[in-house]
Amino acid sequence: MMSKTPDPLWDPDLQGDEVLQGLTSALGAYRYAPRQGDAWSARPAAVPHRRRRRWVLAGAAALCACVMGLVVWMPWRLQWQDNRHWSIATHTVFSPAALDVGSTLTTEAGQAATVKVARIGRMEVLPRTRIRLLDTRTGHHRLELVSGRVRARIWAPPGYFAITAGASETIDLGCEFEMERDRQGNGSIHVTSGWIMHRVKGQETLVPAGSTMTFTAERGGVPFATTASAEFRATVQQLDRAMSQDMRLPDIEQLVANQAMASDSFALLSLLTRYPELASGPIYPKLAALLEQPVDVGHRAAWSRGGVHAMNLWWEQMPRPPKAWWLNWRDAFG
Repeated sequence: MMSKTPDPLWDPDLQGDEVLQGLTSALGAYRYAPRQGDAWSARPAAVPHRRRRRWVLAGAAALCACVMGLVVWMPWRLQWQDNRHWSIATHTVFSPAALDVGSTLTTEAGQAATVKVARIGRMEVLPRTRIRLLDTRTGHHRLELVSGRVRARIWAPPGYFAITAGASETIDLGCEFEMERDRQGNGSIHVTSGWIMHRVKGQETLVPAGSTMTFTAERGGVPFATTASAEFRATVQQLDRAMSQDMRLPDIEQLVANQAMASDSFALLSLLTRYPELASGPIYPKLAALLEQPVDVGHRAAWSRGGVHAMNLWWEQMPRPPKAWWLNWRDAFG
């Protein structure tokens, strides 16, 4: 314990004995004196070059170990044993703890469940919903939405996960989406991240993030941006129904072109892809203007004939093609 009596060891203003004075004089030359006005400018001691190199090598080794771990871990996450059940992460007392192939999960009013989709994602089963697990194995996970509403968030290559609804199939391309269906087979899909492909009776429709598409038991509709006006939606749906019955409605085609905004480009592109003959009308030049593309006579004629190359030139103007699922790499840790 330090004495309460004044001590020259702790108080430099006090004069010590001869021994202490001699030590103070001998060591005074080594006292640190900071520059005036820069009392805190002392620099840390320099790290020897050899030590710095050891730190760099240690950091590089740690980074390599992390990369190697991911190389091993990511393929493991995509692997799944044939017909292995899916776990139900959260559930009510009325639902099972796992979903087996061939079995169903039903939620009543006020009930919900969260299902782990193998190791590649999660799916919320909302109230008044019935689902059935059809098949599950590495690279192929299929679920049936009998009725109700689900939300799925998937991190996997295109085609690993899909939801069937009657004759249709909604194929995940690495995304997050919500889907609902009634008992008559009518429903809708809203994509919040990535893309999905809706397929029914040979008709294939791409739906990107920020878009909604309705469907029936027989066919899928045209995808619309969530910001699309009600008038534009109604006009496009009228044209879609007419074209499906081989009926051209020039006045409606013009109305669609007049109503379309920049955010409606994908709807116009889908419409022209579904019905290439519409390229001869007013929708083609309107889409060209929205995409800032020239109205080329040869390109327009090729599109009218259903030329895939001509269509791809404009499809490539759309952001985030389906093959870029891996850009959502953060979902791998979700």
